[in-house]
Amino acid sequence: MRETPYLLDTLADLPPDLQAAASRVLPPEDVPQVIVWIPAHTQTLQKRRRVPPQALLFTTAGVLSVQTGADPIYLRNADVLLVEHHLILLYGCLQFVGWAQGELRRILVEYNTVGEPLLHTALQRVVRQAYGGMDSAPPARDAATLALLEQLGAQSFKFRNGLQIYALLPEERVVDYVWQPRITRRIAGIFRQGVAPAALLALTDRALILIREEKASGAAYGWLIAFCPRQQLVGMSTRPQQIWHHVDIQLTAGLTQSVILEEAQAARWEALWSV
Repeated sequence: MRETPYLLDTLADLPPDLQAAASRVLPPEDVPQVIVWIPAHTQTLQKRRRVPPQALLFTTAGVLSVQTGADPIYLRNADVLLVEHHLILLYGCLQFVGWAQGELRRILVEYNTVGEPLLHTALQRVVRQAYGGMDSAPPARDAATLALLEQLGAQSFKFRNGLQIYALLPEERVVDYVWQPRITRRIAGIFRQGVAPAALLALTDRALILIREEKASGAAYGWLIAFCPRQQLVGMSTRPQQIWHHVDIQLTAGLTQSVILEEAQAARWEALWSV
């Protein structure tokens, strides 16, 4: 049985119950442009469990999730406050958080990352409109952004790829970034224990992008990416924690993103934040 995502041509290709649910909540003027069917599949990243089938519809102005036995959730792209995209080997988890009818709603989709290319361009449309932009022909990368990406690549080729391939819009400009290698501490003067995973804070002309590895010890094979539109950022606080600093980034609606930085990186981030 196929477990990887695939595209559907029209709403009529959905199961009848999901077709009815989608038709019920979609605004008449909002036309589905990309319909991704995510079959039932087994995810084994954490505890082995079965993920039920689901459809994710990207429309001209929003994103819709429909699933048997669950209420459909539709978010206008312009009302999305936060997007999180986890890519770890074959495990993908995509989350949209935003306002719908005056309530904070979340769309959560787990999928096999073989299907990531099917989502890629549609996800960029959601992110672009959440940032306040409109679809347009993307210009070439500006020289300053290319120079910063090259600089980051010398520090971490993996994180440069994560930022450039999966996080940045084609037209997005990087203002600056803070790169934090994995933080460890020595135990009994001999062994090293992981304290915090490697992380990247990138400030662009449109957003704050936070990319982390999924664990602080052992091999880490993917990225945890958070897209935070600039207009949703409301504050930042730094708390000293032994020899490192716990950084909390506040967004509207009580949403937060957190990362642990060493002292020098925390000071650099505070300077960048105040620019």
